[in-house]
Amino acid sequence: MYHKVLWCYLFILTLLDISLNTKLTAQGESHGVTIHESLVEGITFQEWGKESGVDGLDGIDGGTEDIEGVSLEPRALKFGRSALAAPHSRTVTLTNTANTTLHLASVAGTTPDFHASFFESKTLPPQGNTTFNVVYLGRREGPVSAHLYIHTSLGVHKYPVSAVGEASEYGVWPLLGLRVPLNATVEPELRLHNPTARTVQVREVYSSGAWLRLRLPGGGARAPRDAWAVPPRSERALVLLRALPHQHAALNQPLIAYVRIKADIPGGGLVVAVEARSVPAGEHARPLHVRLGARGSRDAPYTLALEAANSGAAPAALAGGVRGAGCWRGAPPPQPCAAPPPAPGPRRQNGAAAAGATLALERTSLAPHQPFTRVATLTLNYTELWAQTAGAGEAGEAWCAGCARLGRAHVPFSVRLLPGALSFTPDHLE
Repeated sequence: MYHKVLWCYLFILTLLDISLNTKLTAQGESHGVTIHESLVEGITFQEWGKESGVDGLDGIDGGTEDIEGVSLEPRALKFGRSALAAPHSRTVTLTNTANTTLHLASVAGTTPDFHASFFESKTLPPQGNTTFNVVYLGRREGPVSAHLYIHTSLGVHKYPVSAVGEASEYGVWPLLGLRVPLNATVEPELRLHNPTARTVQVREVYSSGAWLRLRLPGGGARAPRDAWAVPPRSERALVLLRALPHQHAALNQPLIAYVRIKADIPGGGLVVAVEARSVPAGEHARPLHVRLGARGSRDAPYTLALEAANSGAAPAALAGGVRGAGCWRGAPPPQPCAAPPPAPGPRRQNGAAAAGATLALERTSLAPHQPFTRVATLTLNYTELWAQTAGAGEAGEAWCAGCARLGRAHVPFSVRLLPGALSFTPDHLE
């Protein structure tokens, strides 16, 4: 029952104004595509605001602004290390310690990482109490902190919440900051890694947004049930996510949807946040992001190829650059691709570099309606990235992030660095 209520809380966040939702489900011997008018009703979350709460974890205990007559337990809500793509719920108890009746209005948040439910009771007599739930659904690795503002008849109580996002062991990452050019097909593959010694059966995959459609990797409306059976210690593609935000382009703001994966894993499944916005026709890149999880500070540099395409009717110039690259012991910046361009330096004809990240361009323009082609390589030097945290000692960890830009397209990257390196001697067994 607990998990059912938790799923309801999560999906009402985006279902309040959506009437049609896509669902892929395993029934009998195959997976079918069906349309459902609603998934849940009657349980809602308070709205969260636009202020960012990424000031790290330092001083979180001192962030409470108490009002006389209101007591909360715990005094500060710490989720600790929590996997991304999974909802984590905690219950908070609010007690009226005043000698008068307390009226509760709402709980408002400052970041989409944390969501609060309505109160069980909105009127409390003296010494009475009620509860509400707070759910952490992480959007990125590293520490994040925020405040919930509890509006009461005695004033506003500022309640601190915090968590440390960690990579999911199932290899699933939130898809944030997607740019979808007009006339372009942005269709990332949603894959699931099975880290266990038994087969994981996926039963259903939902999309909460009408603009985010699901499609089976092989096409068609049905596939064998075994297509969603993930063997032990292996990985399998589940669906393709097709982002179509253009019908909402007039809003001039990102759209958010959630993809729920129901599977026989602890907790019953996963929830993946997808954020996208419509942009004019032009260049776009793949992979959409580079998430490397944990690496060692003395591991060998990592290099991968980047591709780009042009959905516009005019040629597109590809000026390369690296923005927002760095490592932090505390909270990394939430949007490295929104960082200002670096100070002018020596001109590079084939790309650009920042400390620990090098972008090497292989071509400088795209033809009209150019399909995806290789255009650059991105190299991450873990030793150089780790050096940015000098002074903090060898102990601990660092969260590194940045953004590779290809014209107007961008590819955000992130990695969690640990001191040292992992190696095997010999490198294989006969």
